[in-house]
Amino acid sequence: MVQEVKKKYWFDEENLLKPIDWEYFNTLSKKVQNALELYMRGDISMGRAVEIARLPYREFDLIRSKARIPIHH
Repeated sequence: MVQEVKKKYWFDEENLLKPIDWEYFNTLSKKVQNALELYMRGDISMGRAVEIARLPYREFDLIRSKARIPIHH
């Protein structure tokens, strides 16, 4: 019996031009980490992630970019 392994994120980390900056990610507050994690899984939109992180959209997007997390369209 073959089990299908579900990908953790909507993107394949091995195909990113630059790897996610996990060192920077781990310095963020738990609230922001949780919002980014849900966003990376594709469970929530950027707008919902902003609400969870309780940050302005531009600030959250800057953090996302600095962590090198790709945009989900």
